[in-house]
Amino acid sequence: MARQYLSIDVGGTAVKSARIDHSGNIIAKKRTATPRNRAAFLHLLTTIVDQQPGVVAICLSVPGIVNPTTGVVKFTGALAFMGQVSLADYLCQYAGLPVYVGNDANCATLAELWLGNLTGVANGAVITLGTSVGGGLVINGQLVHGPHFRAGELSAIINNYDHTNSHQATVGASTSAVKMITAVAQACNLPNSTDGRQAFEVINQRQSPAWPIFTAFCRRVAVLMVNVQAVVDLDRILIGGGISAQPILISEVRHQFRLLQEADRRLMDDIQMPTIKAARFGNGANLLGALYGLLLKIEEDKR
Repeated sequence: MARQYLSIDVGGTAVKSARIDHSGNIIAKKRTATPRNRAAFLHLLTTIVDQQPGVVAICLSVPGIVNPTTGVVKFTGALAFMGQVSLADYLCQYAGLPVYVGNDANCATLAELWLGNLTGVANGAVITLGTSVGGGLVINGQLVHGPHFRAGELSAIINNYDHTNSHQATVGASTSAVKMITAVAQACNLPNSTDGRQAFEVINQRQSPAWPIFTAFCRRVAVLMVNVQAVVDLDRILIGGGISAQPILISEVRHQFRLLQEADRRLMDDIQMPTIKAARFGNGANLLGALYGLLLKIEEDKR
């Protein structure tokens, strides 16, 4: 039987797990609500491990600042209650197996680099749109971590210099796909303010009040891409997250990027518009990317 790995994707609302083979084929998947305290969270991880006997290694995608060499995680966002944890050591001691831990946005990028829409791309990025904004950078075919393991933290970019609230001035606050969906739902009196499908049914009609809210959001995404391009000049930028499955999002972000360039000759002369596409794997990217990070680490440890 082919070697199988346990991959775990930790999110703010759910923990997804899967058995995956060496080629990236997902054999079985499971989803569990994310616990809200440290003891319950660690217990859930060991329970997931116990339910998957016979795997040869474990890999995790988590929100936070991650040292992928040591597996030490400083959790952020909805899991900030976890603080700092040597997660790789914890699971390695429990399971007696090799363990890899990666940042969630970096794992999404690794999935695209391995089997997705960044395969063969020397310089690219993934921008994940959800509650906040995540990012992963690929330069010269390699995922960039940075010396402090914070490269690609796009949500921390300040894009409103005059805002008196530092958090509200950031990309993470102003470019939340979840907030955009909520705003559309409330403006259109939709029954469920968190139902993205309902919101996009209205958006696709291109009528007020949904359309102006959506195009303003896409303009903010395009501004973020212009800022990234000004620094690293990429060949391709992928949009990830559940919202990336909507074709109108990709086309409108491209349109807004062109409008920004046309409005300022310097942006036309100095900024090259990258190829803008949807990420191939969407919400399933983190499970695959965590495995690829594990396989890369195993190869590196052999050298």
